[in-house]
Amino acid sequence: MRSMRMAQFALLGVTVALLGYLVVLALFPGATPPAPFQWFGAPRNSPTVAIVVITVGLLCTTSYLIRRNRASATVPVVIVVGLLGGSFVLGLASYWSCRRDADIFFFTLFEWTTSLVKGGVENQTISVNGADVPCPAGPPAALTVARLMVLGAFSVGVIGVAAAAFRLQADRIRAWLSKSVTAVVGVDEAGVSMVTAIARESARHGALVLLTAAPDGPVAQLCRAKGARVLQVDFDHPETMGSKRFWRKVYRLYLLSPDPSTNLRRLSTIGELLGDTAVGRRTPLSVRIDDPWLAIAWRAEQFGGSDTRWAGDAVGKYEVTARRLLDQITSVGTITQVLICGSSQLTLALCADMSRRRLERDYHPLEAESDLPKLVLVDEDAKRYLDDHEFHERARGFGTSAVAIDIVEDAASETVLRALVEGQEGRAAAIFVDSVTDPTTATRLAARFPALQVYAWDPQSTVAADSVPIAGKLRNYRLGIDLPDGQAHDNWERAAMLIHEKYVAATPEAKRNTPVTVPWANLSPFYRESNRRQVHNALRTVEQVGGHTWNTWGDAPDELTPEALDGLEPLDQLQRLGFAEDAIYAMAQAEFEDWSRDLRHEGWTYGPERDYVGKHHEKLVDTWADTFRDEALRRAALRSLATTLIQLRELGYRSKPKWLPYRRVGEVNARRRYRPWTWTTTSGDVMRASAGDWDVRDDADARWSVRNDVFRTSYRRMRGSRWAAAGVVFARAAQPGETIETLEGPSTTVEGDWVVMGDKGEQWSTPDAKFTNRYIGPVSFQERFEHWKTRNER
Repeated sequence: MRSMRMAQFALLGVTVALLGYLVVLALFPGATPPAPFQWFGAPRNSPTVAIVVITVGLLCTTSYLIRRNRASATVPVVIVVGLLGGSFVLGLASYWSCRRDADIFFFTLFEWTTSLVKGGVENQTISVNGADVPCPAGPPAALTVARLMVLGAFSVGVIGVAAAAFRLQADRIRAWLSKSVTAVVGVDEAGVSMVTAIARESARHGALVLLTAAPDGPVAQLCRAKGARVLQVDFDHPETMGSKRFWRKVYRLYLLSPDPSTNLRRLSTIGELLGDTAVGRRTPLSVRIDDPWLAIAWRAEQFGGSDTRWAGDAVGKYEVTARRLLDQITSVGTITQVLICGSSQLTLALCADMSRRRLERDYHPLEAESDLPKLVLVDEDAKRYLDDHEFHERARGFGTSAVAIDIVEDAASETVLRALVEGQEGRAAAIFVDSVTDPTTATRLAARFPALQVYAWDPQSTVAADSVPIAGKLRNYRLGIDLPDGQAHDNWERAAMLIHEKYVAATPEAKRNTPVTVPWANLSPFYRESNRRQVHNALRTVEQVGGHTWNTWGDAPDELTPEALDGLEPLDQLQRLGFAEDAIYAMAQAEFEDWSRDLRHEGWTYGPERDYVGKHHEKLVDTWADTFRDEALRRAALRSLATTLIQLRELGYRSKPKWLPYRRVGEVNARRRYRPWTWTTTSGDVMRASAGDWDVRDDADARWSVRNDVFRTSYRRMRGSRWAAAGVVFARAAQPGETIETLEGPSTTVEGDWVVMGDKGEQWSTPDAKFTNRYIGPVSFQERFEHWKTRNER
């Protein structure tokens, strides 16, 4: 951008100089440039006109491209005004000689020039010795350039009007032509601030596209000003939300409606639009869920949920605000305690964020960082909120809270807070959450203790927590989802950042001169994406190949510590994590093939030594079989897999065994139905099949529905309506009374039922007798992997 700005100033100087010289020649026709440029500016000289017009065109184009506000009409208007103003000066100078040749009134020249600027192309004449003579004679190059500049101004105006009229169509075409898309769905005014952070990230990953029902509304205009392409959709009619081809290009998806149920409904619609598209990699997904408890519950459901297409995380105004506040406080370095005044959802978010910070610092402590401050909950309900926080910490498998939290069961009044702050105001901070109704308490506290960091919630505030202090060290803040600069957009990217930073810190200083050993902020987009890919692929392969689930919500923390795994061989480490040996090799193969495909796509090839410039890698052999036969490469592949899973475990993401692979067997009768219909499970649940689903019956006349894309990968035709089951699934024993979210609706299990998971993460339940007839196993994880790989590559 800086080089473009310098080019703009250079072009502006050249343009002014050229136009100024044409004006001089028009006023003084006898003037000529020095040799060998006598030709420049001569009447009817085409090269002169071409040079000036091209220079003016480049100046206009550059000014348009580097405009800051993409939706503003200011720059196009300035271009039009500049072209018309320049043509007026050139035209007036061209007609000026007519005043010397005849007794022409000044306002006649002004009228001629105005006619020229309005688009007039007729030649003016003057009377000389009774004859009409064209004036100016020649004509000078200035007049020709003036006419072309008028034409350019009108062209810019017409194009601007057409672009405004067909802006939605143009945005749709640009989104369709983009190789990669960052999609934002349903943003409101509170979410516009987050679009700024999204726009910075999406600049490296294709077009930023906003899908909204109000493309001409103020929110859409603000997003367009940040560079977003705006597509109009009707969320009640999925066919308006784009084609499968569009959604397959989505690099990252944000669902930012303030209503979480609306976001999840739209996510379901997008999943249906994708249909049978192969799930080659988990796509980063951010769903707006403001309530911290609901966000935690949804994350737990995503871990081991039925939809394995997304690497999902939640973002909400309380969690983001808590992050901003604690970023500001911990950056001071001298704060030893934070008073949280009042009780609200923000109180829970602040406690959870501080626990996350403690976990991350235990994983990768930085020398320059001071210790985290202690939290003090000051409210009549402080004990209940502390109990809620500790319950969630235990349910996540962290045991007791990782941070020190004290409580003061009293109202956050000035008297109570003064007693807590007295004598340590320089080492304390106070956050007044959004439940505090008396704003004067924060003001009086800040006035009495000028060294105390005070953050007061103000619903009318238009600034974030890192604003300039108002009085003393009092800052107002608002609730919002505006992510700070440089912050990860979800927990998975945060994990990738921390894993990389720890890797760099463990690398000897003498070896930190490679493109992969620089800090995250200096890492190239390719290597950043490579780190994200490794985390996302670990999420995918652990569930879909290794038979584990990431959902450990409610499980007691296990005793397996990083110290217990140190010194073990990678295979032993992975077995201690609960993976079967054939599952371990299948997961390592899945990671190798995803990694090698990623590198080959970027032009890397095999080489005996690693070469970052020539893009050669010593581990990039042709196939997994080559890796497996080479003991050093095999150990390196297992070590990489084990290291990633252990690091994720240290960051709080544990997996546990849940599924075993079984092979489908038997034959069924099936026919496809093209209208919605219902059927009833053995437990009495009414299931709803969609148009296009298959009506399947076995020889015992049991009946169920299968979505078309799932049916095509699960059965092969025998004859007529007779189909044979094929492939390998995952299965586990069901807990009596648990609810399974199937494609047709929720189903409740009974004693003896099994839960089965198909290739695309879809789940269903079946009674034990039917399970025994339809599935054989357990079979090897390698067989499951080969089947999954074949289906996934279609």
